[in-house]
Amino acid sequence: MSQGKTITQLIDEAKRSILDFDEKGAEKAANEALELGYDINEIIDKGFLEGMKAIGDMFEEGNACLLHIFAAADSMDAGLAVFEDCEEYNKLSKNMAIELVSEGQRDEKIDVLETMFRINGYDVVEIPDNVPIVDFLEKDEAFDNISDSCKEEIMAKIAANPGITTFQLSEM
Repeated sequence: MSQGKTITQLIDEAKRSILDFDEKGAEKAANEALELGYDINEIIDKGFLEGMKAIGDMFEEGNACLLHIFAAADSMDAGLAVFEDCEEYNKLSKNMAIELVSEGQRDEKIDVLETMFRINGYDVVEIPDNVPIVDFLEKDEAFDNISDSCKEEIMAKIAANPGITTFQLSEM
């Protein structure tokens, strides 16, 4: 069934399943990744999450509606459900931080993102603009599970860009 498929092909299938709102396709890509012993983090990050990012970009450009975001999220949930029994998946953090610039500058995009993350089982933490990201990271238990070199890299990026937001940091 899935012999000969590379991880790149499965990542593409995972991403395409999100863009096509194809729950069965997401499940199939996830199952094939498990069968072939591929790293599920790559399938999640480069497949499912990249697909969600593309849908989010389309929403921001006015080429998708909120219904598309929810349909894509349902597809991603179907794919992720395949990984629920995997120890590797259960080690992943289910926390999401959203830094608020100020209540007056909060827009519907932040509300949509927050809703989408909550629907997908994430604990969303809103960080007021007067709380440095470093303070949040040091208190987040997920931060305990990453290597010291990674922590140092994050802290260096924050030090070099003191006004950076959580979303900008994740893109660096």
